[in-house]
Amino acid sequence: MRFLTSMTSRRLFVQAQQSSCSKSRLFHSISTSTSNSNPKFSSSTSTSTLTSTSTAFDNNRQNQQHNHHHHVNISIRFKSSLHKKAVQALKKQQQQQQQQQQHNVNNHKNVNANANANVAMNTVTEDILKEEEIVSSTSALESEELPLTPLTPPAPEQPPQPSPSMSMSMNQFHLHEFAPRIVVVGVGGGGGNAVNNMIANQLSGVDFLALNTDAQHLSTILTDNRLQIGSSLTSGLGCGANPDAGRLAAEESKDQITDLLSDAHMVFITAGMGGGTGTGAAPVVAEICYNLGILTVGVITKPFRFEGTHRMRLANEGIGRLEKVVDTLIVIPNQNLFAMANDQTSFMDAFGMADNVLLAGVKSITDLMTTPGLINLDFADVQSVMHGMGNAILGTGVSSSSQLSADADGNMPERAILAAEQALANPLLGENMDIGTAKGMLVNITGGKDMTLFEVDRAAQCITEQIKDENANIIFGSAYDESLDGSIRVSVVATGIEEK
Repeated sequence: MRFLTSMTSRRLFVQAQQSSCSKSRLFHSISTSTSNSNPKFSSSTSTSTLTSTSTAFDNNRQNQQHNHHHHVNISIRFKSSLHKKAVQALKKQQQQQQQQQQHNVNNHKNVNANANANVAMNTVTEDILKEEEIVSSTSALESEELPLTPLTPPAPEQPPQPSPSMSMSMNQFHLHEFAPRIVVVGVGGGGGNAVNNMIANQLSGVDFLALNTDAQHLSTILTDNRLQIGSSLTSGLGCGANPDAGRLAAEESKDQITDLLSDAHMVFITAGMGGGTGTGAAPVVAEICYNLGILTVGVITKPFRFEGTHRMRLANEGIGRLEKVVDTLIVIPNQNLFAMANDQTSFMDAFGMADNVLLAGVKSITDLMTTPGLINLDFADVQSVMHGMGNAILGTGVSSSSQLSADADGNMPERAILAAEQALANPLLGENMDIGTAKGMLVNITGGKDMTLFEVDRAAQCITEQIKDENANIIFGSAYDESLDGSIRVSVVATGIEEK
């Protein structure tokens, strides 16, 4: 546009110069010819001639200026039209770009929609195939066709309302979160057998742990919580009735034992004294628990007389070390099994009696803490009776109405009193312990729906009357067990007992 305008202006300028030069030459020739041909008329003629010539040239110049303005207007209009066309072309290009972008966005949405549709279709297809498999398998089992039932519109959804059972289960969940962790640790062969007896009788509410240097015997334990101690020292072959080897084996595995028992609240350590692993390792395990602040109860057995004085001496030495690092110690002499056995009692059944004493004692304590009762006890109650109390005895007695028989005078004994007397007179606990000197006592009376208030009162009085210390801490609990309909069970744990 600028190039055309400049060319037009230059052409007009050249034409104006040419006309000016021709005008000057024409004026000079006319004046010369006039003066040469006729001097008289030179002045007037030249004047008129110059006037006409000047007029002609003025007209010519006006025409040229008009043409110049005309061309300038044409160039301006042409430039304006080109500008409008360029603006329109730019707008059109922008519109095309926007349309192309919108088209691309729509294509992308369509692609995503198609992909989602394909995924949904695949999911629906898989569901249909699964339903067809279920229908085919169901139809294969059914011999008759089920009648078709008309479809009913689904009921409007109601917001879920918390049911009483849901609230109860939630509350129970939170309560069990804070239940004390009770662990029964079987050390050595005798302790492992006691753990197996508890697991076989389905003792609940406790965890089990077996420790042994004998890998072969450890493999027979019914719990997965097993630890072979002193692997480097004994190579899994046992201690050979050497308590020092058992002690060193426990010290070698001290860190592992600590990790397994660090979160426990109460630990029962059961072992048979007189051997190698139980005699030497049980005091080490008890010391670990005692240092962790865990309520520690030792339940051990002493060997038979026929096992010799050497084994009895080792047992007494182990008991002496153990009683220093436990809160409460319960000793069951195996020799007292003869008071409960007869000529027909097998050797296995005799040891089962000793294991059942441990089972009953542990169960009576754990039931107080883990089983909700009519008169409920908690872990703090048990701890107040058993913490730092030294020697203890435990006993359990069960009596039912069907087993009662009249005495010589024809009087029928009460089952509650009979069960309490059996708990206090457990022959396995020996005769050198005076229950009247007890500083603390746990009493748990359990029965079925037919247990009366008067029976509970008589059983409790029969036990508390034996305590001489008026300041003794006696904690009483009672629970209901539907499996004991017609029977009453009385469990007693007396602590702080002095030897006769």
